[in-house]
Formats: sequence, C-alpha cells, structure tokens
Amino acid sequence: MIETLLVSGCYLAFWSNATGVGAAVRPAIFMFLFLAAFLAVVTNKIQRIAATPIEILLYIVGILSAVVSLLRSEEYCIYYTMYYVAILIFISVFARTLTLERLLDLGAFVILLCIATCIIFDSKGLIAALEISVGPNGLERYGPLNNHPLLMGHIFGSGSLLLARRVYLARNLLQRYLMAGGVFLAWTMVLAASSRSTIIALMVAAVFAAIFEFRMLRAITGKGFVIAAAVIGVLAVFYYGFADTYLINMLEIDSSYRGFGTGATGRTDLWAKSLDALFSDPTLIAFGGGLRSSEYMVIGFLTENSYLTILLDSGIFAGGALILVLLYSPIMALRLQRSRANAPKKTLAFLPSFFVFLLIQCFFLRYFIGIGNPTSLLTLVLLVSLSMYAGFAACLAQAPANTAGPQVHPQISGST
Repeated sequence: MIETLLVSGCYLAFWSNATGVGAAVRPAIFMFLFLAAFLAVVTNKIQRIAATPIEILLYIVGILSAVVSLLRSEEYCIYYTMYYVAILIFISVFARTLTLERLLDLGAFVILLCIATCIIFDSKGLIAALEISVGPNGLERYGPLNNHPLLMGHIFGSGSLLLARRVYLARNLLQRYLMAGGVFLAWTMVLAASSRSTIIALMVAAVFAAIFEFRMLRAITGKGFVIAAAVIGVLAVFYYGFADTYLINMLEIDSSYRGFGTGATGRTDLWAKSLDALFSDPTLIAFGGGLRSSEYMVIGFLTENSYLTILLDSGIFAGGALILVLLYSPIMALRLQRSRANAPKKTLAFLPSFFVFLLIQCFFLRYFIGIGNPTSLLTLVLLVSLSMYAGFAACLAQAPANTAGPQVHPQISGST
C-alpha cells in the first residue's frame, strides 16, 4: 500500500499543469505522499538511520527559504517552501522504508504510467507532432496535459534510463520486451517534443554508461570491434538515407528561431539576465530570494538553467553546496555500484547515468530541484536514498568487529 500511494503521488505530478484539474491535483499529490509516509510510520516500517549530510543540506535549503521568504514577504515562495519542506519530510520517511533498488523500480513504473497517459489522452497530438505539423506558432511540439515540451523531454529522457535498468534486470523475455518497448516509447515522446537538450543529455549519459558503468572499452575484442563498426555503418547508411532530413526538420536544426546561431534559442541572453539579477543584490548573493523566487512572475523572465535557478533561490553558500552535491551524485552512485561488484547483476545499473543525464539536461532548463513534476520528485527521493545507502555502508564499515550479527535493512546490506 505504501508503494501504491508513493507511485500515485509521483504520477499525479504529471497532471499538475493540466487545464481544469491542475489546481485540484497539486493538493492530491501532497495527500498521497502524506498517506504513504503516515502508513510507513504507523506500521513501524521505518529504519532508524541517522540523517545524512545531503539530507541535512536539503533541509537547510528549505529552512533558509522559509526565513528569506518571510523577510521578503513573498507569499508564493512561502507557500511553495511549506510544500517543499513537508514533502522532504515524507521523502526522508520513504528513504528509510524502501530500498534504493525498489525506489528505482517504482520510478520506472511511474514513467510507464505517464507513457500510457500520453497514449490514452493525447495520441492524436503525438502523431501530429511526429508528422512534423506546423501551426500558427511554428512547429507543433508535443506537450500533453499542458506540460511544456522541455518538461516532456526531462520526464521521458530520464525515465528512459529507469526503464533501461529494468530491461537490463528483466528476469524473462516478456518483461524485457515490455520494458524495451517502454524505452522506445519514451524516446518517441522526446522526439515528438523536439527536445534537443534531452537528446544531447541522453547521448552523454549513454556514453557514460558504456565507458564507466559497464566498462565496454575493456571488453571490446577484435570481433566486438568489427560488430560495433558494422552497426555504426548500418546506422550511418540509415541516417543519411532517410533520418537526416526528418531529424533536421523535427529538431529545427536550420530554424532561424531554434537553429544554430540563436544563442541556445535565446538562453544565453536569459543566463546573462540571471547573473545580472544575482549580482544586483548582496543579500541575494548570500542567501538567495527563497525557493521559486526566480520564477517569471517575480523576476520577469525565465532562467532556463537549473544552476542559476538554485543560486538565485538559495544563494551562493547553500545553493553552491547543493550544486556541488548534484555534481557529485553520479560519482557517488558509481562508487556505490562498484562497491557491489560481487552482486550477480548491477542492481543499480543506469543510476549514475541517470544523474549524468540530469546534470547535462538541467543546464538548459530549471527543473532539477522541485516537487512539481514526476522527475523532480523522483530525483529528490533517489538523491536522499542514495546518500543514505552510502552513509550506512560507511557506518557498518566502522562498526566494531565483535558486533554479533546486527540486523541490517536490505538497502544497507546491498541485497535486493
């Protein structure tokens, strides 16, 4: 039941921008997550795990935002901060109740629900986008339930990595084919949204996974090299024979509005404005303006960069520390993965790549840390759980050698 409520809360975030229901959905997200956390508490399923530095930092960000928002009388920031801190408390409960591996499984299931929702409720829009339809405002980019195309890329690009993990860990062919179909559909959503930053981030994440997670360079033999070269050759023939024209039109590579030479579609100008806003006020540099203080309704423009958003919201100290944690997250995940090298399979496969994807993708959009969409919610859950996993491993390593068989939660022992 706890898992069902958690999945429901994260999935409902996909509807938070939907016309007519968004206002009702947002409180429902809170209620589902609250009920999941409450059930975990009353059923005594929570492990007694000390707070980790990353977890404490996330709370500091929330407390700092509350103080600054009150001093600046920013009502929207106060409201958002209350939700953030409350949901962070729930996340702390989830990270002490479910294993990191199980949370990754649930994240993949949330993405499958989002894919099914797109197909059921807006398949016509998906087909129209894939057919490269042009409307009065230019290219029709896929954004069901009033979700921005960039957000669609963020959700389904990161989600495809969670589904790829399930392909890798699948115990039978049927499950593997179903999960592989989910990966294909997630990539289709990304393409329909014409989210070029997502494609770049996925390519970087794929290279990272191949080289650092699965160490394919070490496994390549003469025969493997020939096979890889043949696959690349076939893909090149396919691309130059058909896909190049389609992709150029779909991704608007030659567009005067979105093509090369547009300053990352105008983002460089927005980044310059964000830096000007940050350095315009010494108190803003030090403490930030509070969570969501960098929204359009407050500063009059969009930052379109998660790192600048974090600095504007939380300042150079707390915000800078949070950025460093985010930059370190794939390394932390990779070290944890390698520490479990004796496991039959990499149960944390694609988790380091998931964070690498976010680091690249969020350079072009502002959704890294938040609670308003499935991926931002899952990112917070996985980040806290990851920090707890590693922290407990360190605690167990420092435990006295004469400790007689302590009972250890599966998340800490490494079993699945």
